[in-house]
Amino acid sequence: MCIECSGTHRHLGAHLSRVRSLDLDDWPPELLAVMTAMGNALANSVWEGALDGYAKPGPDACREEKERWIRAKYEQKLFLAPLPSSDVPLGQQLLRAVVEDDLRLLVMLLAHGSKEEVNETYGDGDGRTALHLSSAMANVVFTQLLIWYGVDVRSRDARGLTPLAYARRAGSQECADILIQHGCPGEGCGLTPTPNREPANGTNTSAELHRSPSLL
Repeated sequence: MCIECSGTHRHLGAHLSRVRSLDLDDWPPELLAVMTAMGNALANSVWEGALDGYAKPGPDACREEKERWIRAKYEQKLFLAPLPSSDVPLGQQLLRAVVEDDLRLLVMLLAHGSKEEVNETYGDGDGRTALHLSSAMANVVFTQLLIWYGVDVRSRDARGLTPLAYARRAGSQECADILIQHGCPGEGCGLTPTPNREPANGTNTSAELHRSPSLL
């Protein structure tokens, strides 16, 4: 993006927008994974999914016009695609999107969700959050996105296990590194890895995730 737009994005704050230079900044593996998996087309299908006749500024637009557009898009969420009609609460939809490996729906739900909704836990006293599930599936992209959107890395399930325990059990060093970097505690993580559970493209689904058929 141009210097003017990148400046506006930086002023939004890292909680809304992250900008990195191709030449001056480091690109850690998890960030590359998110960018590669998502891309502009998927991102804009969510963040510009309801333009309703708004005209997107072009390269020749003035700085003020570009800033108004960027703030309307990311700060005010004026163009955000509407969620599909569902009787299922947003937090439960988020858990399902993780298990079903639905990246676009996950991004939509995170964009629409409150902090409480994205931290909702699996039912029946299970206690797992979406971050527990993505870690169990060794899904680096989902794990990073969930952390960026405020899912609590310190949360514990009904057995007292953190997402890091699930990442280690799944044999995902990538997910474990992300969780440790963001402060996930390591206590209670001495689980023995399950044999023959190497992740396939980061999207394998543990049979353990399916013990509540009411959700999945």
